[in-house]
Amino acid sequence: MVMAREILAGVIGGAIGAGLMRIRAPPPAITVSKETIASQSVTAGGSLTLKPSTTYKFAILLFHGDGEAQVRLDIAKGATTVSIYGNEQAIELLANESISITAVNTDTATARNTPTIEIVSLSW
Repeated sequence: MVMAREILAGVIGGAIGAGLMRIRAPPPAITVSKETIASQSVTAGGSLTLKPSTTYKFAILLFHGDGEAQVRLDIAKGATTVSIYGNEQAIELLANESISITAVNTDTATARNTPTIEIVSLSW
C-alpha cells in the first residue's frame, strides 16, 4: 500500500513538473495605430504621393470617396496596382504586405482634391 502511494505521488509529481516546463511566454502586446491622410489639392495634370511604400503586418484602409472624380488613386499593393477615383468609396485589407498610394489629376486645366484616407494598423 505504501509503495502504491509513492508511485502515485511520483506520477502526479512528474505530471505537475512536466506541466510547469510547458508554460509559454505571454503573447506579444498588440499596438493599434490610426493615420489619416487628409484631402489634398493636386495641380492640374499633376501627381502627388499620398503614401510612400509602407509595409504593414495587418491594416485596414478606408477611402472615404469625398474627393473629386477627376483624381485617380493608383494603389500599389505588392506587385499589383489597382486604381480608384476620388469620388469612390473603398476598403482594403493588408496582411504582411506593402502599399503605396499616388494621386493623379486627370484634369489638365484645374487643380482637383484627393479623398480622405484612413489607415488603421495593428503591430506586434
